Amino acid sequence: MEKKLKPLREQIDAIDTQILDLLGRRARLAQEVGHVKAETNAPVFRPEREAQVLRTVADRNPGPLTGPDVQTIFREIMSACRALEKRVAVAYL
Repeated sequence: MEKKLKPLREQIDAIDTQILDLLGRRARLAQEVGHVKAETNAPVFRPEREAQVLRTVADRNPGPLTGPDVQTIFREIMSACRALEKRVAVAYL
């Protein structure tokens, strides 16, 4: 069993590394968004934008995760990125 699991786990580990890299890129972009919002006094949280992103990821989801599962994951990602935007906005005050 372990012989079969090892290569699968290695693939998962490699994908996890890619996910972390992409999350880092997304977070840096969120910080840039935070700078722009701070400069223009725009609100950090825009519920209509979040709803749009959640609809888009559900529509683009090829599976096997369900649409609601993917939306839950992205809700958490957006929450963490929004926290970064808030820190940028506070730094501008």
